[in-house]
Amino acid sequence: MAIERELWLEMIKEGMVPDTSFLSQSVNMDEFVENNVLHLQEAGVDPKVLIDNDVWPIPVATREDIPLELPLHTFDTENTLVRNIEEKESSYNKMNSVVRSHKKSLIRQISAHAAHNWCPTENGDLTPVIVTAGEVNKAGLKRISFEDILNMEARFRALDVPMDSLVVVLNSFHLADLQAEDMKLYKEILSSGKLFNSKLFTFSGLPYFDTTTGKKKAFGTAVGENDTQASLMYCKDEVCLARGTTDVFARYKDPKERGDIIGYQQRAMALPIRGKYIGAFYSGK
Repeated sequence: MAIERELWLEMIKEGMVPDTSFLSQSVNMDEFVENNVLHLQEAGVDPKVLIDNDVWPIPVATREDIPLELPLHTFDTENTLVRNIEEKESSYNKMNSVVRSHKKSLIRQISAHAAHNWCPTENGDLTPVIVTAGEVNKAGLKRISFEDILNMEARFRALDVPMDSLVVVLNSFHLADLQAEDMKLYKEILSSGKLFNSKLFTFSGLPYFDTTTGKKKAFGTAVGENDTQASLMYCKDEVCLARGTTDVFARYKDPKERGDIIGYQQRAMALPIRGKYIGAFYSGK
């Protein structure tokens, strides 16, 4: 049983943040996790800059940092039963398939959690939110355009955000809007993996905005008739992902079920580091 447990655990741990996921475009803060608590310091006031100073000695100031302790969220998968007879009669290794399924579910849920937290609540000077203004599609929503993408990059450029640090995560409808606008440019973007200056990803679990209030919906709430799914653009140096323990809970050769029962738990958290340089698009009506 110990051998199987270690094998099932390693299968989950390997590639939990795949390179093909936007999760990889963030600051890894695993090293600051202890006992499933993320330990951070809120930086104090930046030092003043003196121009053509002629007063000596230069003043000395101390910076007071505020320690923060953030318990990681707990992500649990539902348990899955693989009966002994199913494993023997299958033409493939069913338990390995089940483990991969649990891993996929964990990655998706952690990704949805990250996307929601890396998305601003509403438009702000340091957290731009752009309402699309293109042609109205069959769903009654205004399409996103390449101009919207360029305008968002311009907002970040005006904040002195390095252009090579930008990441854009589009929902499937916004991706289709760009395809409809210019197929040739769309194909060039897909082949390069970049949308102008931003590294491009797609994800179906992005957050929603209420078009009547212009604010992001709470995580996990039901989608209303005035809600539309957002796409994201953010600076990868301004968001973080922290992972704690990964554990497998298994009952090997359960006498009642005549099979193996398995489930997983992952401790993790994804946050904006300073609450700025994160942006979103949502379709206007």
